[in-house]
Amino acid sequence: MGYLVYKIFASSILDSIHEIKMIKLELIVFTLLLMILNWGLETKKWQVLLQNVQELSFINAFKSVLAGLSSGLLTPNRIGNFIGRLAYVNKENHNQATVNTLVGNLAQFISTILMGVIGFSFLLLLKFDVQNYIWICVLSIFFSSLACYVYFKPSVINFMPLNKLFGDQTKLSIQEINDSSTNLKVKVLGLSVVRYIVFCIQYFLLFKAFGLEISTIVLFSLITTVFLLTTLIPSLLFGKLFVRESVAVFVFSLVSIDLSLILLVAFLLWIINLAIPALIGSVFWLKQSRYA
Repeated sequence: MGYLVYKIFASSILDSIHEIKMIKLELIVFTLLLMILNWGLETKKWQVLLQNVQELSFINAFKSVLAGLSSGLLTPNRIGNFIGRLAYVNKENHNQATVNTLVGNLAQFISTILMGVIGFSFLLLLKFDVQNYIWICVLSIFFSSLACYVYFKPSVINFMPLNKLFGDQTKLSIQEINDSSTNLKVKVLGLSVVRYIVFCIQYFLLFKAFGLEISTIVLFSLITTVFLLTTLIPSLLFGKLFVRESVAVFVFSLVSIDLSLILLVAFLLWIINLAIPALIGSVFWLKQSRYA
């Protein structure tokens, strides 16, 4: 937040933000529609995760996901998203549903790492003319392979002395995730990658809506780099509000994009993808908890 405030005042954004004019309203509307697709994919992923636990209709699964988003915004790194989701799951299935939520979260994390590493590599090659491109490709393949291996076999991190950092419940969760079927993990990872692509497109469309002229490949590389760094940086509350904006300012400033445009797009994306769905989800969560 300190970095963000410093950049705002250092660039006189308060004087220039009023000069930004919306150019293509239809792109804003399309971004809003993609929000429905975004959370629809997450709903389908939640149904897949629960298929061997409890049958849940798409509508109830959708309510469950938005309720989880609402509870997740109130916890560090959104780790509490299972709290709202469990409001729609029978109590006897809570333990297994919690583990499956962790599988879903891990799949989304892995997809962000995979796409982020690829995007960051393209950014170095295309924008900064890095000479050692072979080493960049090798490192990208290495980290991508490592991320996939940890996803499918998370027990690999449960070794001495690293496992001394884990409590007994964490070790048990790691083992339960490790024992989840490979077919389930493949389906969930596939849905996570598609969902990741959707919110990258949303970011792209918002920039284009305000008339940004930049290479499509470079812009997507910047976007995936922002998501990569945002995921790796820990945060406290509200879905990494201020963290994502600060990272966006840092990354997009590398190609001299106007600061006011960076902040406007970042906050709009937060409102569209998190604030609005979380507000709706809070209603579902409170209503369901009342009758639970």
